Amino acid sequence: MNRRNRLRFSTDMIATITSVDDPDISMKGRLQNLSAHGLSLILPGELPTGITVNVEWGTSKVRGILVYCQPYGKEYRAGLEAEDSIYDSTLARSDDKKPDAADLKMRGE
Repeated sequence: MNRRNRLRFSTDMIATITSVDDPDISMKGRLQNLSAHGLSLILPGELPTGITVNVEWGTSKVRGILVYCQPYGKEYRAGLEAEDSIYDSTLARSDDKKPDAADLKMRGE
């Protein structure tokens, strides 16, 4: 049973994850789902927990703390606790458009 008290939206979009403190820590991953105050990512490599990162996809950008990063098959699943409400900064925008095809595919796919 899902014990979360916030509605989560599933997605499958390419996102860029970059450390705020160390810009050398950066990778592309997939945005798996999001809620009002967090999101879940599928990453090709491990990132250290506790770091502050920016996650960008399409025209949206969210900053938060990486609260976990665990093996997930050959990849990693990471969870981000957002600094600000994600719905306010991304979903509630009236000018949002559907993602471009480039946002839906990783390079090399």
